[in-house]
Amino acid sequence: MSKKSKEFIELIKIYKKLHKYGTDSVKPENIFDGKSLKDYIIAIKLLINKYDCKSIIDFGCGKAKLYNKNVIVDNVVYKNVLDYWKIKDHILYDPAYYKYKAYPSEKKDCVICTDVIEHIPPQDVIQLIKEIFMLANKAVFLNIAGYKANKYLPDGRNVHLSIKPSTEWKKIIGDIKLEFPNIYPIVTFSSDWDKHEIISEL
Repeated sequence: MSKKSKEFIELIKIYKKLHKYGTDSVKPENIFDGKSLKDYIIAIKLLINKYDCKSIIDFGCGKAKLYNKNVIVDNVVYKNVLDYWKIKDHILYDPAYYKYKAYPSEKKDCVICTDVIEHIPPQDVIQLIKEIFMLANKAVFLNIAGYKANKYLPDGRNVHLSIKPSTEWKKIIGDIKLEFPNIYPIVTFSSDWDKHEIISEL
C-alpha cells in the first residue's frame, strides 16, 4: 500500500463515520452499500471469462451488498454475485468499512473497482489506480464517474472529488498500462448515472 495524502487519511475517517452512522436522509445500512456494482456484473463476467480468472479482489467494495444477497441475471436467480461469476476465491476490501478494512495480502487474477476512483482526492488518484493494477495477475475492471454526485461530505464538498473528462482518464489509464503490460484492463466512464462508455479495453 502506497503512502496516502493527509486529505486521503482524513477522508477515510469521514467515510468510516458515514458507514457507521449514516446521514439524516440515509440509514447506515444503506449508505455506500455496494449496490452500484449491479450495473457492471455482466461486463465483469465477460472479463472474467475472457481471461480465465479464478479469483478476484473487489477494491472499495463498501458494504458488499451483492456478495450477500441473491442477484438475478436474464431471469436466472443466483445465490450472490460470486455464484453468477463462478468465483470462489475472493477478497473484499474497503478501508472505511470495518468488516473489509484489511488490505489485500495477496494478488488475485482480477481486481474490480466500481464507484470509487472519483471519490479519491486528486493527488492520490494515479497512485491508487497503480495499486489496483499491482494487485492483479491478469485483468482489471474500473468504472469511473465524471459527474457530480447527489451526496456531499460534512464540509460541503461533493463526494466526487476527482471529476475529469473521459479524455483525461483515457490518457491516465494509457500511461499506467505502459507500466503493467501484462494486465488487461476494461475501463468504463460514466458521464451521468445512466450513461456509460468504454474508454479503455484490451
